[in-house]
This record gives sequence, structure tokens and C-alpha cells, in this order.
Amino acid sequence: MHLRGKADGRRAKGIAALEFAIVAPLFLTLVLGITYYGTVFVLQQALTLAAEEGARAALRYPLTSTGGTTASTLDLRVAAAAQTARAMLPTSMSSLISSANVAQPVTCASPSGTQCVQVTLSLPTRSILPSVPMVPVPAVLTGSAMVQLSPDI
Repeated sequence: MHLRGKADGRRAKGIAALEFAIVAPLFLTLVLGITYYGTVFVLQQALTLAAEEGARAALRYPLTSTGGTTASTLDLRVAAAAQTARAMLPTSMSSLISSANVAQPVTCASPSGTQCVQVTLSLPTRSILPSVPMVPVPAVLTGSAMVQLSPDI
């Protein structure tokens, strides 16, 4: 009876080790996946928030602040939108975003003839996230926002 108890204890320990060897990699994969995709989500949200803040900054300049010229006011608004959007990002992200076409004036769809400013931030994910085999991640994360300017411009 005494010998039999030891054998049962060793067998139980062996089964527990086998169960751990099966479950641990699955659990670790799940935790790492949650962490990795959580990071992607945070990066996407940061880009979208920065683009929205940049678009809001475009509303800052009334027509009279530049002596009344529409073109100079629009240029100020576009420059403010681009500068604010890039400033809202952490330095590590901001340095990876191309300076070209961060903010640009566009014609609004409705009502016709109104002016909008569109802010678009694109971040290549390969430069900021580690490559994980068999884990699909978009090559570029993009945050964008558009604001309609007041009729005085």
C-alpha cells in the first residue's frame, strides 16, 4: 500500500507536467497576441487623436488675422493643422511620419464651394512593431480627420 501511494503521486506529477507543457504555450500565445494587438490599437488611436487635434487647430485663424487675404489665412490654417498633429504624437512616432501632405486644403463635398482641411497621418508599422511570424498586421496605420472651415475663408 505504501509503494502504491508513491507511484500514484509520481504519476500525478507527470500528468501535471504534461498538462502544463500543453497549456503553457497556448496561454503564452494568447497573452502575447492580446499585448501585440493592444499595441496596434493604441497606435491607431494615437494617430486618430493627433489628426483630430490637428484639424481643430486649423479653425484657429480668422480671416482678419492675416490682413484679410484668403490664401494667407488658408496657408496658416494648413500649417497649424500639420504642426499640431505632429506635435500631438510622441517623438518616436512623429519622426517616422513623413512631413509631406500631413495637412492639405480640400474642397468640401457639401455645401459646394466651402473649404476643408484634411489631416492624414500614416505610420509604417514595420518600423515601430517587431515582426512576428504568422501574425497579420497592416503595413501602415493611418489616422485622418477633416474639418470644414468657416465661410469667411
